[in-house]
Amino acid sequence: MPSKELGREYISADEPAIIAQMVKQMEDQLNRVYQQTKTLRQIHTKMHGCVKGTFTVEPGLDEKMKVGVFKDEVTYPVWVRFSNSNSTPKPDKKKDIRGIAIKLMGVPGEKILNDEHLAQTQDFLLMSSETFFSKNLKQFSGTLKASTAKSKLPLLLYFLNPLHWGLVKRLLKSFIACNNPLEIPYWSTQPYQFGDQSTAVKYFLKPSPHNQLSTPETTDENYLRLNLATTLAHNEASFDFCIQVQTDADAMPIEDPTVPWTSPFIKLATLKIQPQDFDSPAQIEFGDNLHFNSWHSLPAHRPLGSFNRARKVAYEALSNFRHSKNQVPVFEPQAGDDIKFE
Repeated sequence: MPSKELGREYISADEPAIIAQMVKQMEDQLNRVYQQTKTLRQIHTKMHGCVKGTFTVEPGLDEKMKVGVFKDEVTYPVWVRFSNSNSTPKPDKKKDIRGIAIKLMGVPGEKILNDEHLAQTQDFLLMSSETFFSKNLKQFSGTLKASTAKSKLPLLLYFLNPLHWGLVKRLLKSFIACNNPLEIPYWSTQPYQFGDQSTAVKYFLKPSPHNQLSTPETTDENYLRLNLATTLAHNEASFDFCIQVQTDADAMPIEDPTVPWTSPFIKLATLKIQPQDFDSPAQIEFGDNLHFNSWHSLPAHRPLGSFNRARKVAYEALSNFRHSKNQVPVFEPQAGDDIKFE
């Protein structure tokens, strides 16, 4: 059997239909759950904080690493959103997949999304699990159908089906407990192009061992937000932003995110979050209204793989759906915006 090609995507013929069905299921769920209240995100619903920071490209990078936003030794202002992934907000003591979304601002160059090709932003989305629990969209669509159903019975029956136990085991393994969003590593889980089409990478965000974290609260249902706020009241926090390069297309597949990549991590930038007060109602609302999409991207960092292709359709549709229902505009912040939160 011939080897796959580095950086190449392998798209199944039924993918568009599966994605369309998934989007409808998620929209139906949002319509049902938020009939009388503000419509929240379908996933990564519970936000711990939306904070300001900087993203500084490492000096002296190898020429092969000087791609896209990493081309020059610059510092980008960023917004960073920390979250839990569950569609239903739960107490933070419940194990969950934790998320971080990073929006770089002041990024020149046309972007991939047609409606926002002139936006000066670049988004990176990562989560607290190195791998994803579904091998492909067809498998994931079954999980989504059960989890977005009107009653809990379809999800119970799904979990009880022995054919799904491998997936359920991977799902439960991806749930973690933590005391502070600043203390854990994050992975992109999905791959991305890096410059030319034959190069694919995954992203990794590693917290600095020098971070001075505050974790006084572990019982309040929102203790991750409280501990994040207590930490950033007096201390800064930083992360190493790294990539893993696909070196073997069979052992490190593009289309199966259940397989961890084994290539070494290469640091390209430092994410730094300065001391700040972010916990005002106005800034919380700003973070809730801000939208992130892995396709807010330069072509050099084009998202790859079936789950990223599904994200392109789903994130655009659900963001427009949510903003329309809430009667708030879809917007992209600018590097020079002096946003004041009262």
